[in-house]
Amino acid sequence: MARSRTLKNGFSLVEVVMVVAIALVMFGMAVPAAQNNDIAGTVARSIVSDAVRARSYSRRTWEAVTMQVDTVNERWRTLREDGTPLTSVGANENGWHDLPPGASFETIENMPSDLVFLPNGRASQSASIHVVFGHHKWLLGVDGLSARIYAEPVGDIQEGGEGEPQ
Repeated sequence: MARSRTLKNGFSLVEVVMVVAIALVMFGMAVPAAQNNDIAGTVARSIVSDAVRARSYSRRTWEAVTMQVDTVNERWRTLREDGTPLTSVGANENGWHDLPPGASFETIENMPSDLVFLPNGRASQSASIHVVFGHHKWLLGVDGLSARIYAEPVGDIQEGGEGEPQ
């Protein structure tokens, strides 16, 4: 009598565990490279959020709101017309938000970093600044006429300090 041997389809537990382990190791190697960009992006989103809130407050209350960027001390805040800061999460008693360690502002030649949102929905002038963290740089800006607020990654910073678009 001949024995028939049947093959079972599917994966063994050992094969599944090995694939998951390899995937976790690859993910673990990718996370540190993505963290620099994530921190720069997080800072950019925080500043854009404050700018949008300042523009909205200005239009709602019909008073000018100033967005200040302190490039020397690596911080930013929004102020009402009377000089009192708009309260926001993470700000100190004077309304300042500090950049995380390792992050910095970089000014752009002939471009102001501070601006005023006007009650008519416009900004006093166009303004822009770079946020730098590690080898990543983001461009933040506001168009003076439309008060459109934007943030976009510029690219990796090369050894010479120049960014290369992604």
